[in-house]
Amino acid sequence: MPAPLSTAPLPEEPLNSRSRFLAACRCLPVDRAPVWLMRQAGRALPEYRALKEKHPFIELVRTPELAAEVTLQPIRRFDFDAAVLFSDILVVPEAMGQPYHFRENGGGIEMEFAVKSAEDIRRLDARNAIERLQYVAEALALIKPALGGRTALLGFAGSPWT
Repeated sequence: MPAPLSTAPLPEEPLNSRSRFLAACRCLPVDRAPVWLMRQAGRALPEYRALKEKHPFIELVRTPELAAEVTLQPIRRFDFDAAVLFSDILVVPEAMGQPYHFRENGGGIEMEFAVKSAEDIRRLDARNAIERLQYVAEALALIKPALGGRTALLGFAGSPWT
C-alpha cells in the first residue's frame, strides 16, 4: 500500500471513491491512491467504440445524454474513484465563434480560422458563450445524480489554442 499523503491518521469510517479522491486532493491520508481514467484512454473501451461507430466525436461531445454515457462508461466498467467529464477543450473557442471540425483525410482537427492577429482576436465573442455551452451543463446534470455522491467528477481545462 502506498504511503499516505500526510502523517495524520486515516479516517475512522471507510472512504468511498469520492471522499478518497477529495481527501487526496486536500493532501489528507487515504487508504490508497485514487484512480481515474481520462476520456482519451476511454477510447479503448468497447462500449465507447460502439457509440463512436454510430456518432461522430463532436455529436458525442454536444449531446448531453451521449456525453453523460461516455463519462460513465469507465465508472461502470472499473468503478474508478473519479469520472472525467467527456468534452473537448475546443468547445470554448467554438462557443466564442471559432468553429472546428475533424479532417476526413489526414486526421486531426482544423479550426475555421487561426488566431494570429489582433483582428482574429476581435472576431471572437465570449458574450453568449455560456448559452452556447449549455450542453455541458446539461451533461453535468445527468452525470452527477448517476454518480450518486459515491464518485468524484472532474472537468478538465487547457489552453484553447494549444
